[in-house]
Amino acid sequence: MALHEETVSLMAKIMYQSRPSRTTTMGACRTCRCPSPGGMECARCLTDELGRVIENHGAAIRWLDSFLKVQQDEAQVLLCASRAMRRTSG
Repeated sequence: MALHEETVSLMAKIMYQSRPSRTTTMGACRTCRCPSPGGMECARCLTDELGRVIENHGAAIRWLDSFLKVQQDEAQVLLCASRAMRRTSG
């Protein structure tokens, strides 16, 4: 697999494994044994692999942290929208 394709594949897996635990069944990560969606490799272990593939662990960690922050911000925006909708319809 070409480096670009492998990188994109790992990023997609990391995003998938970063979903909230309340939305899926959890099992032990195949690598570190920490809780992980579906018992597959967890986002942190996949991020370590991404760092090895791109030969820059710091960039991989920063990307994961940014992605997790976007998820948090999105949840906050949707919560605000829900509250606003209740106020205007109630």
